Amino acid sequence: MRKNRVSYFLVLLFSMGCGDDSRDQFVASGIMEGTSVKVAAQTGGLMLALNVDEGDEIQMGQAIAVIDTEKLVYQSQQIEAGLQEVRVQKQINSNLLEKARLDFEHIKTKYTRYQELYEKNSASKQVLDDLKNAYDLAATQLENAQQNLNMVEARHQGLEAQYNLVKRQIRDATITAPVAGTITTKYFDAGEIVLTGAAVVEVIDLQKMWTKAYVSELALPRVKLGQSAEIRIDGTDQTLAGRVSWISPKAEFTPKNILTEESRTSLVYAVKVVVENPDRILKHGMPVEIALDYSQ
Repeated sequence: MRKNRVSYFLVLLFSMGCGDDSRDQFVASGIMEGTSVKVAAQTGGLMLALNVDEGDEIQMGQAIAVIDTEKLVYQSQQIEAGLQEVRVQKQINSNLLEKARLDFEHIKTKYTRYQELYEKNSASKQVLDDLKNAYDLAATQLENAQQNLNMVEARHQGLEAQYNLVKRQIRDATITAPVAGTITTKYFDAGEIVLTGAAVVEVIDLQKMWTKAYVSELALPRVKLGQSAEIRIDGTDQTLAGRVSWISPKAEFTPKNILTEESRTSLVYAVKVVVENPDRILKHGMPVEIALDYSQ
């Protein structure tokens, strides 16, 4: 599945100066984000039903939409008829191959025996030549019979692949949710034509949220992977526990919304903080305060 992470720059609120690492806590304000997944139609066609609306909570595997498969059903029936025909051809050619093999073995035995008699001057050259011609013809017929059977088997495999592909397209006509989350955007409604690969809805996975903070070069040595963080929700006393899951390996300039010339030239490092959100307390785009405890 294709995952798009909706990006927001954070407004940093350092509880200490960028060059001062004497305090035990770093605080920044940021925007919580979930993983955004655009659910695409793997089978194109007329959308018969759209079972969700914006704001709906959905579970992984839940049916989201249904695409019309009438033409695909007709196509599968046509391929099935072709498969039945090729199975009959395969049986016929198998029988012909077996007959050609028996004829070849028979003439080969006879030709070999007359060749031995000829070497003992007990058979005529004319009879041996006639048997040699019959032997060559039988070998050619055996080879042709094998090639004909190979061609029928190749056609059979091709039809089987086509049939499996159409059946897969029919299954994919029922679009299901790849993740649990919230429907944030609908791109189509029932009755519209959907192209293969077109996004039908966007789902935000709210089970695990994340945000970013930026720390100065002096404070960076005090930030560790797995370090706990406290997520404070604006307007309430409620907090959630998070942890540092990623630290940028390279420095970058302080985000442009910090406008002083001094700050603009300061180098900082991005730190990603993830938060488990099983009760869906955090919402996508919700402003929060992130506190990293340096005393750990």
